[in-house]
Parts: sequence; C-alpha cells; structure tokens
Amino acid sequence: MNFKKFFIFLFICLVAFAKSQSQEQNSYYIENYQIQQADTGILYLQIDNTNFIKNNEYFGDIAEGYTLLGFNIAPKLVYSPSSKIKWSAGGNFLSYYGRENEVEARLLLSFQYKIYPNLDLILGNIYGTVNHRMIEPLLEFERYLDKNVENGIQFLWKSDRIFADLWLNWEQQILQGDPYQEKFNVGLSSDFLIVDQDNYRILIPFQNIVQHIGGQINSNNDEPLTTIFNNATGVKLAKLVNQKFIKKFILSSYIVNYQDLSPQKRQLFIDGTASYTTLDLMNDYFDLSLGYWYGEQYIAPLGNPLFESYSRTKFYVEEPIRQLAIAKLSYHKEVIKNTDLGIRIEGFYDIPAGTTDYTWAIIVVFNEKFFLKKF
Repeated sequence: MNFKKFFIFLFICLVAFAKSQSQEQNSYYIENYQIQQADTGILYLQIDNTNFIKNNEYFGDIAEGYTLLGFNIAPKLVYSPSSKIKWSAGGNFLSYYGRENEVEARLLLSFQYKIYPNLDLILGNIYGTVNHRMIEPLLEFERYLDKNVENGIQFLWKSDRIFADLWLNWEQQILQGDPYQEKFNVGLSSDFLIVDQDNYRILIPFQNIVQHIGGQINSNNDEPLTTIFNNATGVKLAKLVNQKFIKKFILSSYIVNYQDLSPQKRQLFIDGTASYTTLDLMNDYFDLSLGYWYGEQYIAPLGNPLFESYSRTKFYVEEPIRQLAIAKLSYHKEVIKNTDLGIRIEGFYDIPAGTTDYTWAIIVVFNEKFFLKKF
C-alpha cells in the first residue's frame, strides 16, 4: 500500500472513532508534575506503562527506516510528607518484542521540592522527553518511547504567563581511568504569554539545548570533546474558533540555529540556520499539523534526524539545504479510565528530491496510582 492510500485509510479510521478531547499533538503524554495537597501523608504505588509500535518508513539518503515494537513500564512508590515535598523510588524497564532477553533496566529515585508556589526543584529522575515541550527539530518525540528516562536536576516554573523548564540530563558518568566519555545535555524550554484576550493567545517560545560529550578525566584521548548547541525562538498564535470541524488552531513560526562549540571542529558543518513553520488544526477527534522546514547546514543530535543536513548512518552523505513539507495527523482517546490510545501518522515530503518519508505509530499509555497506606 503506498503512502497516499495508507494515509486516506487511516484518516477515515480515525474520524470513525468516538469523540475525544482535542489538545496539542504531544500534550497527551505530558505528566502533571504538580504536588497534590490531597496526596499529603499517603503512600502510593504508581504504575506508568507505555506499549507501542512505531514504524519509520524512510526512503531518502538522510535517515534509514526501522521499526520499534515493545513496551516500557515504570513501577514506583510515591510519597508526599507535605504539600511541598514528593519522593518517588522504583524502576524503569524497556523491552522490545523479539529481544525479551535484553531488557534495559534503570533505577528511579526522585526528590521534588516546591520552593515557591510557581517554582519546583526536581533532583534525580526528572520530567523528561516530551515534558520539555520542545519542537521536533531540537528534541524528537521518539525519545519518549526508547529514551524516556532522564536523570539530573530540573527547575520548573509555571505561572499564568510563563512556563519555563531548565534541566540537566546526565546520560553517562565517568570516573578516573574510564575509557569512555561523560555525556550530558542541558536545556531551557520556555513560553512567555504576551496577549490573552478574545479567545486568542500570543506566546513567545524560547528553546535551547546543548549536548556535551567529553570530560576532563577521560583517559581516551582519541575521542575529542564535542559540544553541540541548538536554539529556536519565534512566535505562537493560538485561537479558539469553535466551528464544526475546527475547534482551535495554533500557528507557530521559529527561527532555528545550530552551532558546533567544540574546541576542535569535527562536524560536517560548523553552524547552520533554519526556519520552521507549523499550523495545527484541532477538533474533537484529531489534530492535523501542517508544516514547512527550510534548513541550511543544520545538525541536531537530539532532534529528529529527518531535519538534519547530513546522515548519521551513511558516511559523508549530506544535503546542505533541506526543504520539507510536513503533514502530521494524530488521534487520542481515553479508552478506559487511566488508559489512553494514541495513533500518529507523519509524512515528510522532500521538496527538492520529490520523495516522501513517513512514520506511523500506535501507542497505549496506562497511568494509575494505587493507595497503599496513609501515615
């Protein structure tokens, strides 16, 4: 089945489903990090589970296609001794079907402290991946499925007009004599609301992320220090329209930058720029997102590889200028309490080459807290 027929078929299936609440495409997967007053003094067992299949049909030279099929489950104990503090401890287990003997297990431990009414500090296991609310060219959605554990430190600010997420995700620690490098990334994601009236809102987003690979005590001198910086800033217009087929739309436009800040420049390009514009049309059934990407010499190791100007897997394959027309369709439904079904289709049309890459995914998310004891 070609892409056009597949898209039409799945679109019809989505519309045929029952009514569901409309939100932005990734908002279904964002956690509510607020400490609840009602949870004070209560010990819970919390189960977070994601079952997924994501099929990447990539036909161009920049990225190679593959399929992810598996599950991620994180059981943990959660306790709030007060309305300002929350502890959680448990484990995260990632497994791909067909490779069940290679389960990736991670310990989870998190301390959260509400410093001020609008400011939270998280130390240990932080609210990562889609919770950072970054655009796909900087931080790809797929990390929610296969790299969703982030550990480090995080500051979250949320008020009526400002959302800000400042974090450090420490991916690889090194000790004296280790033959590999330390690896971490630092990010800042923020939205500033400047207009809120008559059913429309105007926001200024500002996003930065840095990936660093190196370390002063790294004993492997053959691997140079690498620091890659990505930035995006722009404007978002969101408006409620409450029509039959469109309930809300969001128009976003970003200027995106890349810089190689390494002492020794080893990347194919030293710096690059891009523009990224999207239009989200939402109703009670689905979110349709249309976008255009124009990038020159753009590199983003944590972003979606389709936006980059070179291939991560094919030696010296490059497209210094990338122009993509993008269409995304997502559907979300709470099939039963605390269990959500999501379906996503994404198409990327390479304008100069005249080729289409696409992905589709089915994701089931289960989140539940079970009462254990009140102290």
